[in-house]
Amino acid sequence: MRICLPMLLLPAIVCALPSCVHSQAPFAEESPIKTDLREAVFRYMFKNYNYGPSVKVLCIKTEKPLPEAFVKRFSDNQPPVVWASECTVDALPGAKEKKTGKRAIVMSIESIVWNKGDEAEVNVEAYSDGLAANWNRLTVVYKGGIWVVKKDHPTGVS
Repeated sequence: MRICLPMLLLPAIVCALPSCVHSQAPFAEESPIKTDLREAVFRYMFKNYNYGPSVKVLCIKTEKPLPEAFVKRFSDNQPPVVWASECTVDALPGAKEKKTGKRAIVMSIESIVWNKGDEAEVNVEAYSDGLAANWNRLTVVYKGGIWVVKKDHPTGVS
């Protein structure tokens, strides 16, 4: 009976602890190399998935939540870069920045699959409207201290 009493008290003690003990940080610390990979993928997309001069805003979305500060990596980019949550997406009028109503393109990292420590397959999407979208699988390698897209394989287009 002595052994059972402590075992019964353990769940009660755990439940009585402050909630902060159970909470998870919204953004777990991540290796800078993984963050750099995402930046390199977006920069590649900005350069290679150009939908023309009518696009005034680039809206980005990642496969997992990232700190707000991530978007600041692109503060020098033209057109400007914002989080996809700051844009609307509709099939007919297409993507637009909520604040300004300017035409946008949504560029998303859908998934990252690590082949090995210095190589990953990244599934991406670029969406402008119901008639202009593309899906690609990028092979990205870490070479000379930077991430480089080695292969761009289209997986779908509309």
